[in-house]
Amino acid sequence: MNYKSRKLPSRETLARAQRFNDDIIDVSGVDLVLSLITTADLIRSNIYAQLTKDYDVSEGKFALLMSLYSEGETSAGDLALRIGVTPATVSVMVKRMLTVSNPLISMTKNDEDGRSRLITLTEAGITLIQNALPDHLKSIRAFAQVLNSQEQESLILMLRKLLRNS
Repeated sequence: MNYKSRKLPSRETLARAQRFNDDIIDVSGVDLVLSLITTADLIRSNIYAQLTKDYDVSEGKFALLMSLYSEGETSAGDLALRIGVTPATVSVMVKRMLTVSNPLISMTKNDEDGRSRLITLTEAGITLIQNALPDHLKSIRAFAQVLNSQEQESLILMLRKLLRNS
């Protein structure tokens, strides 16, 4: 999806929509949330498109690799909890990642529980993360550059307030 070309409804359109029922719509609240969603989608799309282009790593694969890099060896179930997907999704991701010629992860038998396997980064995975992470963080920071430091801090506080409310 091309998020740059996505057009949000105008406030006038949102105000007209409230005439279709008895509810009073807080137009600024709706505009705010739609703007947040679109902005987040645009940022996410650009950041992960760059990561895919430069390092051939998708958002999901990068989340998996970063979890292993920061938290270390783990089971598929624990990895699923860490990155917010189902164990079945992790299982499919791991199987795919193990089939490439130079895998970024490895899987070994868990000595404590013979039925489960432990997943860890390979040297190639560590190298990829160490190379990609500085560029990835730079890409993320670039989006915030349009705001000065005070605006950034104010927005952080407001976003955290919204997060606490959910």
